[in-house]
Amino acid sequence: MNLFARWRLRRRFKNVRFYNPKLTEVQDNVQIGEGTRVGSFTLIQMDVEIGNNCTIGSHCNICSGVRIGDNVSIQTGCHITRGVTIGSNSFIGPGVITMNDKYMDGNIQPPHIGSHTRIGGGSCIFPDVTIGDNVLVGAGSVVTKDIPANSKAWGNPAKSSL
Repeated sequence: MNLFARWRLRRRFKNVRFYNPKLTEVQDNVQIGEGTRVGSFTLIQMDVEIGNNCTIGSHCNICSGVRIGDNVSIQTGCHITRGVTIGSNSFIGPGVITMNDKYMDGNIQPPHIGSHTRIGGGSCIFPDVTIGDNVLVGAGSVVTKDIPANSKAWGNPAKSSL
């Protein structure tokens, strides 16, 4: 990316810090709130909304149609698939992967992650899953079913306890 392209990216998103703009791609129709920081080698696809004061780590892929609330931290190496919703004040650990299809021809809903939720590093979130508000998901967990609000879940498959 040349100097003009970097300048254009910074001008397009005021009060947003790109740690290395020439190694970051932001596609069309993306909204990024003030105070947000975006790491290097990150791809933000079209039709994404990111709230204020968020952190998107390096080597992340944020797919089309994702909605991210305010004060969300997404750590390095995460893959957030199309249509995922992440509530405000949440933490997504490094290497977390969300999924939005089980079968090539299926019509499956993407995961929904509530507010004030913490997801440990290396976890996988399957499609059609809702993780409630104030939930803690242990590192390396495989979430295949809904997790109710105000609970903890861990394991493969993740089992919740209140």
